[in-house]
Amino acid sequence: MRTQIEDAGIAHTAEGNLNLRSVDAGDFPLLFALRRDRELQSLLLTVPDGTTDDDLEAWVDRRKSQPGEAFLVIEDGASRRAVGYVQVSQVHRKNGTGYGGIVLAAHARGRGLGQSALRQLMSFSRIQLGLRKLLAEIRVDNHPSMKLHLGLGYRIVGTMEKHFVDAEGHQHDVALLEHVLSEVGS
Repeated sequence: MRTQIEDAGIAHTAEGNLNLRSVDAGDFPLLFALRRDRELQSLLLTVPDGTTDDDLEAWVDRRKSQPGEAFLVIEDGASRRAVGYVQVSQVHRKNGTGYGGIVLAAHARGRGLGQSALRQLMSFSRIQLGLRKLLAEIRVDNHPSMKLHLGLGYRIVGTMEKHFVDAEGHQHDVALLEHVLSEVGS
């Protein structure tokens, strides 16, 4: 059974513009800022339990320690700085499925890094985690994420009405997407 590689030195993409790697303490300022951004977290279908440094260190530790899952930093190949993270959670071993997610800092968006990172995550999920399918739940009004996923071969399976309730109590429809990971171009 495959598990997350602790020193995941994932190779650069063909464009050489990013790298997925393990989280280190130097990444905490960016990860914490992303987690503290309430609007961003709402788009990611999350309401963090706590946002103190201790809470967020515990969150990172939990995400890193989940057997058979992945929590990796997206590193900009040019600057060698963290610009976001990817994750695979809710892995179902028997079915070979898991939920993938991607988060980019605002300054890193619109440069193709999200597309490269999601491609790498799909490959990592197939090769390192042994998955055959990635799923994603995306708020229907999160147009950039929908466009990114659909552009990389995900398909909409359905829409869950009023599925996510944000910190302010607003209900949001959520699309369920899937992507069958293949040997070529996963």
